[in-house]
Amino acid sequence: MLIINSVLGDATGGRWRVVCDYARLLLDQGHEVLMPVADSLPADPPGIPEGVELLRVRNHGHYDYLAAWRLARRLRPRRPSVAIAHCSRSVALLARALGPGTPVLAVTHSCKVRRLLRADAVIVLTETLRDRVRSAPGGGEKPVYRVPNSVPLPGQGCPALAARRQPPVIGALGRFDPVKGFDLLVEALGCLRRQGRAFRALIAGEGEREADLRARIGALGLAGSVELRGWIEPAEVTDFLGELDLLCVPARSDAFGLTPLQGAAAGIPLLLSRAEGHRAMFADNREALFFDVDDAPGLAAGIERMLGDDNLRQRLARAAFARVEREYSEMAVARALKQAVDNSLL
Repeated sequence: MLIINSVLGDATGGRWRVVCDYARLLLDQGHEVLMPVADSLPADPPGIPEGVELLRVRNHGHYDYLAAWRLARRLRPRRPSVAIAHCSRSVALLARALGPGTPVLAVTHSCKVRRLLRADAVIVLTETLRDRVRSAPGGGEKPVYRVPNSVPLPGQGCPALAARRQPPVIGALGRFDPVKGFDLLVEALGCLRRQGRAFRALIAGEGEREADLRARIGALGLAGSVELRGWIEPAEVTDFLGELDLLCVPARSDAFGLTPLQGAAAGIPLLLSRAEGHRAMFADNREALFFDVDDAPGLAAGIERMLGDDNLRQRLARAAFARVEREYSEMAVARALKQAVDNSLL
């Protein structure tokens, strides 16, 4: 059957990766996949599986009735069975364009759910987000399906953790956006430097706060110890992670980030903020080590603890990999996605 898999708003970073993952999983299940995307998307966007039909849609937001009309003219004659919407703008425009005959499933990519509730059903990443949908006005009776993000796993099981480097290498990757908390990591590294700790830090990414990060790195005297690698492509992430002794994810808010999954799949021990999504993904002190949101000294203390205890790093890395294998593998997520699509047709 034909399935719409759409992101008509922001299509960057982890969200775009998940949109493409959904397209690939749906193709593997034998469906035809049509992807309406914003016309601001780059000319040759990465990650789109072969066989997916791309439809660029000029739109100016949730209330662009002309865009919804144009979508209706293109989509209704195709008679799609289901529409999956990866942002609230997609929910609004697809609901108007398709009418009551085609169920719209909204996917939560953040902790904000209110504007997704116009959809016929909601796909949530965690049980915590399910509770948010249930408690929101209008969400109590709506079908909710849990489909976490997925990550590919190496075929040989959990990769062996390399002996700790000298000096140890601390890493992070993602968009340089305030919510991602890279400024906290830099402050934590400054704490370690003041305590006389030796280390190297590799930070991969780009974004609006790059100049601020560089300035703060210089002000703290970290220029010789912290390297900003720039943006790395998805195919390069595993190689980057292989350079690390520890992966830090200092986000102030995260619904269900891909970075912790990638780190766990690579067998790298995780140091995570207590953002809602992180706490739903892994268990503190069993599969990852946690620190309080916005707590740079706590992050520094976590780094020192992890790098001073090789047994802890080994134990956490193995347990996190097992959790990913059990719950977040592509096979497990494909089953959950199929169930959500099939149930929406009942």
